Amino acid sequence: MGALMTAVLGWLLAGSVALEAQVHASPAAEPVAADYSRRDTYAVAADNAYRSPIGVLCGQGDKLYVTCEGTDQILVLNTRTGAIQDSIAVGREPFGMLLSADGTQLFVTHRWDNDVGVVDLATGELVERLPVGEDPHEMVLADGGQTLYVSNLGTDDISVIDLAQRVERKRLAAGNAPFGLTTDREGQRLFVSSQYSSPVTFREPPELELTVIDMKRGRVRERRRLPGTVIAQGMTTTIDGRFVVTTLELPKNLVPQTQVFQGWMVTYGLAFSETHRGGRTAYLLLDEPTRYFADPYDVVASLDGRYLFVSSSGADMISVVDVAAAYKALAVDAAGRIGLSDAEIALTARHLGLSSQYVVARIPTGSNPKGMTLSADGRRLYVATRLEDAVMEIDTQTLMPLRRLDLGGPDHETLLRKGARVFHYASISFHQQMSCNTCHPENNVDGLTYDIAVDGGMGRNLVDNMTLRGLAETAPFKWSGKNPNLQRQEGPRAAQLFFRTHGFGADENEAIVAYLESLPQRPNLYRQSRLTAQQRLGKELYERDHDNLGRYIPTANRCIPCHPAPYGTDRRRHDIGSRAAHDWDGVFDTPHLINTYERPPYMHDGRSWSLEEIWTRHNDGDTHGVTNDMTKDQLNALIEYIRTF
Repeated sequence: MGALMTAVLGWLLAGSVALEAQVHASPAAEPVAADYSRRDTYAVAADNAYRSPIGVLCGQGDKLYVTCEGTDQILVLNTRTGAIQDSIAVGREPFGMLLSADGTQLFVTHRWDNDVGVVDLATGELVERLPVGEDPHEMVLADGGQTLYVSNLGTDDISVIDLAQRVERKRLAAGNAPFGLTTDREGQRLFVSSQYSSPVTFREPPELELTVIDMKRGRVRERRRLPGTVIAQGMTTTIDGRFVVTTLELPKNLVPQTQVFQGWMVTYGLAFSETHRGGRTAYLLLDEPTRYFADPYDVVASLDGRYLFVSSSGADMISVVDVAAAYKALAVDAAGRIGLSDAEIALTARHLGLSSQYVVARIPTGSNPKGMTLSADGRRLYVATRLEDAVMEIDTQTLMPLRRLDLGGPDHETLLRKGARVFHYASISFHQQMSCNTCHPENNVDGLTYDIAVDGGMGRNLVDNMTLRGLAETAPFKWSGKNPNLQRQEGPRAAQLFFRTHGFGADENEAIVAYLESLPQRPNLYRQSRLTAQQRLGKELYERDHDNLGRYIPTANRCIPCHPAPYGTDRRRHDIGSRAAHDWDGVFDTPHLINTYERPPYMHDGRSWSLEEIWTRHNDGDTHGVTNDMTKDQLNALIEYIRTF
């Protein structure tokens, strides 16, 4: 799906870990601290000065806090004058913000440091860091401000922090890549959105989990299923407390991609989920028959309960949803229950003609709107426009933009910034249906397998979506390996296939290639200065030339020849016995292993939902490395070592 999908869907990875090669123990296979990107090739001074605001939060008085992921800081703005009052240095990749119950501290999640920073607002300094899970995103306070809940996208769990003792008490299992958080009106239950689909049977529709946590008892009470959906990010609770509302992407991943022209590829909307236990869920689309509002990111409820504001980061737009009209479309009764039948719910989830009934305004914002917040009186909506280095102020009564608050980033567009804009904007696609980010949120994956009909015929050569992080040195691309470089991968064919308009111009192609090659991998938690005992055992198994019974392993069935350090790929095509009925042939590009632990599913068609499944469920004949003689402990050790790449 996006131009990146060009790189993703295109990019043939033979099985997140194809084992086969020649013996060759290499010290380079030891953990290293590289980011595997070519950013230094393209970056100029301005690229390090872009603010890239992603979150906003109204503080006391006239203060507005803005998280800037580009400069690792929080800017403090005066909403009356629009001036920047202060800047606070924080950790890497700051994201979510939350004020303490007494308003004296500001909590901020550091995505690349895996902790929550505590800012003393009196001094404007980062004074404390609270460790949590990997890739923390959003936060919620409970128990009168004594307990902090944090969504950890990378470890699929929720950290529960005792703020009085400053310790993490427990972690609760959530869905796949938990992202957004919101509570019911009573503050008793916590609702959690998931960015990725739960594991589903091969070629089955995706299905998100909406996790419901009983905060009083500290346990999960429900795991609701949202069928046919992925990329649920922003969440809010309606002012009347009846519904939790979540942004959604509804992909048509089982339909050939060439059907984008007919509008079958992807749609965007909101999930309305009843807040009571066992509540039903229904979807309403944001899109129109000939215009789409790609990549909905955040949703905020107006304080008077009249509107929902939804930022579409791929369309540079805020959609304003009239809550009463939405309730009418869902036949919500006096008790707050959805009155539609299951069949009617299924129909509304795909109905492009309904949005005119409840979407009452579209407000342009500037480039790449992300997080939003309301002023204390609810009369102003502030929107972080990430690729414009600004905050847009909107009047919630007139539904009109008021002013642009400049954050002081560079006043010109660099090559990398242009590439980021091309990546995130859906304007190139038919009916503005999708961007590269649609299939590659945060430059990563959506966890789906796609049917690229022209690459083998309808229903043939299904391909697993792949991450775009750290791919600079891992050519060739596509699972078939037929594209020798990203210039070819992102060329006219890609644009015409995925977007059904014109191909990228020479300047756009140059920019998107530079952007992709500059993308680093996030810090690898398994890659330390020294291998653990278990990882050392895994390295020995990775490099072995004899099995547990002393039998010689042919070179083609060893791990290291096809997956040498430092990238874990020989950049060649191999037949590892993974051909399925839907494949034209069984020869695939060797996938790289960089941070492979964070990007399931695996194999060229996404058949394996864990690294272990590659060798336990899908390697009966030992054609993908000799692994069936391994004990459970040995297999675990091998996987732990592979995770260090």
